[in-house]
Amino acid sequence: MLNNDYNKQYERRQRIKKTTLVTGIDIGADFNAVGFMNKEGNVLGRLPKLYNSREGFDKFVRTTEELKTKHGLKDVLIGLEPTGHYWRKIAYFAKDQGYAVRFIRTTSLKHERELNESSSAKSDIKDALTLTNLTREGKYIDTVIEDGVSRQLRTLSKVREKILRQNTGAKNTLHAVLDDYFPELKKLFYAMNTKGLWAVLENCPFPEDVLKFEKTAIADIITKASRSKTDGARKAAALYLAAETSIGLKRVGDADRYRLTVCLNEVKRTERMLQEIKEEMKELLKHLPAAQSLLSIPGVGHLSAAIFLGELGNPAYFHHAKQIIK
Repeated sequence: MLNNDYNKQYERRQRIKKTTLVTGIDIGADFNAVGFMNKEGNVLGRLPKLYNSREGFDKFVRTTEELKTKHGLKDVLIGLEPTGHYWRKIAYFAKDQGYAVRFIRTTSLKHERELNESSSAKSDIKDALTLTNLTREGKYIDTVIEDGVSRQLRTLSKVREKILRQNTGAKNTLHAVLDDYFPELKKLFYAMNTKGLWAVLENCPFPEDVLKFEKTAIADIITKASRSKTDGARKAAALYLAAETSIGLKRVGDADRYRLTVCLNEVKRTERMLQEIKEEMKELLKHLPAAQSLLSIPGVGHLSAAIFLGELGNPAYFHHAKQIIK
């Protein structure tokens, strides 16, 4: 395994030509530090503070092109550590300039820093030069950053993760509300996002409300929501009995009703957003030829395929399954 890793590193190092300007960028929230080297490891330049602004980005291109002209170089290879979300602006900007961008693992940077520095003091420009040297030695991840459909899928995946956490929290909160006022409902409806439960909570959320309705009216409410006449009649009878024997809080006021409405609306809002994201992902998958191959696998749906391709990018960049796993 070690020999195999060494061979891959050697192959990556061999791709760097004498005409390559090797660049390392230490990413920061407000500014970045940049180091420049040639294939032999000679330092050609430094930018200790490259601000994340139009002036800063223009300065980066200007400096890069001046160094290429001065030293007779033709192409640019950039290595950076993908810190948080701050790397995206400079990375995609550099990609648009025709520069190759690759990632450096945090563990590689830490290990190299410990080997090369006698002092534990951290310096942005030192890290930038360390990243440059790691890139020059082929110690980068051989994955191409993706734009276009793949980036859109990845963005939707990240948004979905956030909304999914909100959705889980909303359903847990609604569960707690029902525990207070109508705990028996949890036995009648298997989840907090069932249409039947929503219909009940919209029309007769508390035991006292249920008892004001005729059983047939409640059955109609559940049937219309769940689209199952048999299920509606059965659950209506059980719901009426649960309301008569409920151990929930009895003296329900406006604040209690408002609490339940807010919780229900949050569950519905996040469920709707998750469905919208799923539909958007399905549309984006139509533009990726690899998606159809994935979807042909039993058990792989649109959501799984979208998340996978969003994170992976173009499968053509990988030559073996082990590369994808790694």
